Amino acid sequence: MEFSVGILYSTQTFLGFINKTTIKATEFSSLFKRFETTSSQLVLEVADGCNWITLDLEGNIRLSEQGKEILIQNNMRDALRVQLKYLIEEFKPSWSYLILKGRKEALQYFPVNVKQCFKEAELINSIDPDVIKWWDILASIARGKQQDTQLEVGRIGEKLSLEYERNRIGKNPVWQSVESNLSGFDILSCLSSIDMTPLKIEVKTTAISSELFTFYVTRNEWNVAELSQHYYFHLWILGNEPELFIIDKVDLVDHIPLNQGCGYWENVKVILDIKTLKIINKKE
Repeated sequence: MEFSVGILYSTQTFLGFINKTTIKATEFSSLFKRFETTSSQLVLEVADGCNWITLDLEGNIRLSEQGKEILIQNNMRDALRVQLKYLIEEFKPSWSYLILKGRKEALQYFPVNVKQCFKEAELINSIDPDVIKWWDILASIARGKQQDTQLEVGRIGEKLSLEYERNRIGKNPVWQSVESNLSGFDILSCLSSIDMTPLKIEVKTTAISSELFTFYVTRNEWNVAELSQHYYFHLWILGNEPELFIIDKVDLVDHIPLNQGCGYWENVKVILDIKTLKIINKKE
């Protein structure tokens, strides 16, 4: 979704116009080549794409509840803040996850047009309670984006492992994580094309190329690993040529904590260097 300060301000004016005028989308486009500083078509696309307008049964443009919320703000600055919140919530742009790093860190890497929007909305330097609350809300939205991204990356790794296993054993393994995220593993395969002994596989994937591979093992995953005769971890590093390391559970034992006294672990962060991974790699 393309947007800038000019586009968002033009859209604010457009919402005010629609609030007072009965007009169809086709009529608006033909009557106005430009609206304020923006093409009428772009104004319509932004307002419609962000769900700030809707059409009634006769095809007339009406304000949605979100559009009404923008319009009732005390001034253009406050309206801009609401617009930005809805934009980020609706489209979860790639830069929005930076908000989790904090305001100062995020602003360093925002695209120029995005940073200008935040500046116009007076969200850059202010420590007013309303501004802090706004950033907290955006962080919550961004956290959802980050989780979505992690899930997407994870699914890519699982698909690669499914393909790898399919080629290795000559039949389709079971994609268990699609059915349940409580199983303690992602894929159910077998030892070979002639040995149907079950092989459980937990897939860990990263899109970050580094000399270290960081992943997390849950208590449930390790419980299942301990109870399983054969349990492998597939570690994928994504890139132009995805790289796979296959690690037997026995090679992770020394990196898994123990429950002691009143302490009970739930998740463990494991960091292995690539050199070590190459040594213990079981990939055929």
